[in-house]
Amino acid sequence: MKWAALGICLAFVLPLAFWLRTNPRQRLIFWMALGFLPFAVNYFHLYMAIYSAAEWGGYVKGAEFSLLDAVALILYISLPRVRHSLPFRLSMALYFLATVLSAFQALFPILSLFYPWQLARMFLVYATVAKGCADPKATWALMRGMGAAIIVEMGLVLWQRFGLHLIQTGGTLGHQNLLGLMSHLVILPFFALLLAGPRGLFAAAVVLAGAITNVSTASRGTIGFSALGLLAVFMLSATGQWTSRKARVLLVGALVMAIIVPAAIISLQERFNAMPLGEEIYNEREAYKEAAATMLSDHPMGIGANSFAVIGNMRNYFNLGDVASVASSRAGNVHNIYYLVAAETGYLGLATLLILFVSPVIVAFRGWWRNRADEKGSLLLGFGVALLTVYFHSWYEWSLATFSAQYLLAMIIGLVAANARALGYWQVKYSADRPQTSNRLITAKSASKIASQPHRHVVPLHKRADERHG
Repeated sequence: MKWAALGICLAFVLPLAFWLRTNPRQRLIFWMALGFLPFAVNYFHLYMAIYSAAEWGGYVKGAEFSLLDAVALILYISLPRVRHSLPFRLSMALYFLATVLSAFQALFPILSLFYPWQLARMFLVYATVAKGCADPKATWALMRGMGAAIIVEMGLVLWQRFGLHLIQTGGTLGHQNLLGLMSHLVILPFFALLLAGPRGLFAAAVVLAGAITNVSTASRGTIGFSALGLLAVFMLSATGQWTSRKARVLLVGALVMAIIVPAAIISLQERFNAMPLGEEIYNEREAYKEAAATMLSDHPMGIGANSFAVIGNMRNYFNLGDVASVASSRAGNVHNIYYLVAAETGYLGLATLLILFVSPVIVAFRGWWRNRADEKGSLLLGFGVALLTVYFHSWYEWSLATFSAQYLLAMIIGLVAANARALGYWQVKYSADRPQTSNRLITAKSASKIASQPHRHVVPLHKRADERHG
């Protein structure tokens, strides 16, 4: 059955791509779907494994392919060719290479390669967004899909909180920490747009929905980092350019905070009151980190991507780190993406990951500072702060290793590349809609034409002025 579904999905890729080429306005629907799907793929199980290892203890269970991959492929093929190079491709290639090399250190190399395959799918999503979202309509359609997903998440977490009486809600993503981490990537860019002026009503709805969603997770990291991210966006935006709109947002925000903060405190108190006795004494995060540090010490090149939980059990590292013997703990990963990457892919993997993380942040902030009065500049500010917020939050979470979070991360990095290029961040030698004639060639032709006219000469301006006054 899954092969039939995959065949049907792939059979529609080329026809739909060619149809979008002749009907480019319909691409906006696909862009919206692309933005929404990271929050829906796992919930509705819109993916399958071409090669499956369902019993594997890693976080990637097979060589997977999803509906989102198909949508990205359709969009990529339908877009016109561009002649500029793809930003960040080197940093992405280096991290990909580090994960592939780690498979040679793995106890189960084929199962370790599931993770590089996942990264390849993320690169497709990134390339699609970077290629197509230089068009402001595509950018806004993609973001509307993301914003609509956050509004849906708000409705679902409220039902889970008050209908199902769950203390910590995960929405469609199943876990509060994953939902919180991904929400940063949507809420903060929309808050930057809200401060800038355009898209005000929808942007305000997304920010409010995101705040309610974050409080409903009862996650300290989600609430704390979200608040810090919002504060950073406001302060940087106000420093770059102060407007009366930002003053109004500050006033309304203070009133909203007067409601949100008590709700957050109540939510956290309910969580801690429900915590089993003794859980606050056992620090699972530190136990995992101790196990990961020992792995890295023993294996500087890593134990193999997608292998942390398996090797932790098989090679006694969990016992050395005093990880609890319960099944849920023994099947878990270190709650720190940097420790996880270092343990699995070694120092090389950690170094290349940091390069990959830092590169788009630098571009986002530099692009914003040069274009503070432009809507794209405001978006770059939101993207830059969102990425930094997720990176800091990931010191306490490993969620960025999941495909749901990576899809959204790839889209945000793609949006950074597309909007920075649209603002002229990189010099483009040739454009897609201009003949391939360089300035040097034009200058040579002009010089040749002038030289062929011997009776024509150019008199310097200062000599002309002297003659007039002489």
